[in-house]
Amino acid sequence: MNNAFRHTIKYASALLVIMSLSLVLAGCGASGWKYDPITDVNDLEGRRVGVNLAWESDYYLDGRKDMELVRYDTTADMIMALKYDKIDAIALDVDSVKLLLSLSEGIERVEPAFAEVGSIMYFSGDNEALKEEFNQYLTEFKRTDEYQDLLKRIDEYDGTEYIGSDIPLTGKGKVIRVAADPDNFPRAFLYPGDDILTGYDVEILKRFANDHDYQIEFSYSNYDDGIIGLKSGIYDIMTGYVTDVFNEDAIREGLRPSDAMFEFPMYFVQKNQRDIKSETSEL
Repeated sequence: MNNAFRHTIKYASALLVIMSLSLVLAGCGASGWKYDPITDVNDLEGRRVGVNLAWESDYYLDGRKDMELVRYDTTADMIMALKYDKIDAIALDVDSVKLLLSLSEGIERVEPAFAEVGSIMYFSGDNEALKEEFNQYLTEFKRTDEYQDLLKRIDEYDGTEYIGSDIPLTGKGKVIRVAADPDNFPRAFLYPGDDILTGYDVEILKRFANDHDYQIEFSYSNYDDGIIGLKSGIYDIMTGYVTDVFNEDAIREGLRPSDAMFEFPMYFVQKNQRDIKSETSEL
């Protein structure tokens, strides 16, 4: 590929940690389990659905009367609850689902998606002009072949392989300070042994900066630090798995959400056999 690179990664993210944690737990699933698939994502008939506390699925599904929502602090706990039939399904974003499915058997994605969420960036309250500049660039970028290529690569991500476009930063002008969590594969991450941030969201930001002759100063952060830094003026932009689900809350906090760079679906995941197994061993 012209000026591009391909890497295959079994990334040390939260879902990979789940698999390691699960392997040390002995025992089988409930003996009375039987396959009873979800047939309508809009009517779960009272089933128990696991979500990560305060993640997009929690926010989106809160208040639905057709299910019992069960909140977990970690994805590992949620997966184990599904394994041992404490819940009937879990709800996750498509990238997490793809990673989980690539590492295990005994589970399946329920079609169709139950929601679609926009991937965005947060701008600090003092950067309305920069946000509008980014939104205008985004509108134009979405008409290009490069954007269609990005959407294709997002769709083709299979849970293990990310095909990224190598975009060196070329800007010489104003420095924009960006908070990014490098553990958000494949949206914002560092390749092992490398200190260059890449990913779906970062790729668009780099293109914007180059187009407007901006320099980028990345600060590797986490979600809470990014929000605090935006509010205190330490950062101009926060990127890497920021979604429009929380836009109203962000605006109340004085932040400025961008337009959506692209949309991604949310899915229910359920068991399709008695036991969930990893690639090499029973979970």
